[in-house]
Amino acid sequence: MMKKRGKILALAAIVVVGAVVLSRCGHKNTAAEYESRPTVKVENPVRQDISLYTDLTGLVEPQSRASVMPKMSGEVLEVYFQAGDTVQAGQALCKIDSDALTALKLQVDAASVALKNADSNLSRTQALFADGFVSQEAMEQAQNSAQSAKISYESAKNQYDLQVKYTTVTAPIDGVIESRSVEPHDHVSPAGEICTISGASQLQVKFGITEKIHQTMELGDSVTLEKNGVDYTGTVTEIGSMVNESSGLYDARAMVPDAAGLTNGSRVKMTVIMDRVSQVLTVPVDAVSYDNGAPFVYLYEDGKAEKTEIEAGIYDDENMEVKSGLTSDSQVIVSWSNELVDQGEVLLAQDNDGAQTDGNNETAAETTEAGDKE
Repeated sequence: MMKKRGKILALAAIVVVGAVVLSRCGHKNTAAEYESRPTVKVENPVRQDISLYTDLTGLVEPQSRASVMPKMSGEVLEVYFQAGDTVQAGQALCKIDSDALTALKLQVDAASVALKNADSNLSRTQALFADGFVSQEAMEQAQNSAQSAKISYESAKNQYDLQVKYTTVTAPIDGVIESRSVEPHDHVSPAGEICTISGASQLQVKFGITEKIHQTMELGDSVTLEKNGVDYTGTVTEIGSMVNESSGLYDARAMVPDAAGLTNGSRVKMTVIMDRVSQVLTVPVDAVSYDNGAPFVYLYEDGKAEKTEIEAGIYDDENMEVKSGLTSDSQVIVSWSNELVDQGEVLLAQDNDGAQTDGNNETAAETTEAGDKE
C-alpha cells in the first residue's frame, strides 16, 4: 500500500513540474505575441548622381561623305568604277570629252602666234632704238605689246590646261563608292552627280533628340548602340542648335570608333542619357509613399514613425532625388510595413551583432529596458 502511494505521489510531482514548464513557455509565447510595434530599418539620405536613359533609333552613316560632280560639261568617254569599289583620293573615276577644249585650244594657238609676233616686233624695235631710228615712245609701246601678248598666252594656256585636267574626274577622298549614276556616252554637267563616296576611315550615327534630351545631352556623352545582338559604344560629337523641320527633333551625331559589323545606311537601337542630376540628396525609391499624389517618407523620431512630406525630383529603379524636406541627418525608415502610421510606435531592427540599425545607444537601451519589463 505504501509503495503504491509513493508511485502516485511521484506521478503527481511530474505532472506539476510539466504544468509549470508549460506555463512558463506559454507565458513567453504570449509575451512575444503581444509585441505590436512594427520592426523597421532606417538609413540616412546620401548624396549621389542619378542618370536616366531612353532608347532611340539611329542611322549609321560615314563621318565624311563626298558627292562627286564634274567641273565641266561633256560626253563621258570611259567609266573606271562600280558601286561598292574602294577608291583612293586622286584616283581616276571617269573620262570626259568636251567641245569647249577645241575652242580653248584655238585660243591658245592664236595667243601663241600673237606672242611670237609681239616678240619679233620688240626685237626689231630694240635694234632700231639702239641706232636712234625710233623714239622712246615707240620702244615702250613695243615692250608693252610684248608683255600683253605674253599675259594673254599664259592665261589661255592655263585655262586650257585646267580644262584638260577637268576631263578626268578623280575621287576627292578615300572611301567606298556608295552609288554610281553615270554610264559611258552620258552627257554630264557640273550640276549633275556622277557618284557618292563614303569615307572609309570612320562611321557615325545620326539620331534625333527631343528638347528635354537636348537640354541635358552634352558633347562627349557616351551612347550605347545595339545591332544584331552586338553592343557598340559611341561618343556624342555633334548636337544641333535648331529643330529639324521635317522631324521636329534636334539632329545629333555620335562617333563610333570600333564599328566593325555596322553597315552604312543601316538602323541601330541606341541608348542615350535623357536626364541627370549630380551629387543630390537621395533616398531609396521603396521608402517613398504617396498621399493624393504627394510624396512622403516616414522618419524615425524617438521611437515613433513621423510622416514627412518631401519634394521629389527624378528617380531611377533604386533611388529618388529629394529636393527638399530632408537633411543628410534624417533617419528615413526604408523597410515597408502596412502597419506604419504617423506618430505610431516602431521598433528598430537589430543587425547580426544585436545592435540597433541606427547605432543610437540610448534608443537601444530604452528598447532593452522595455523588453525586460515585459
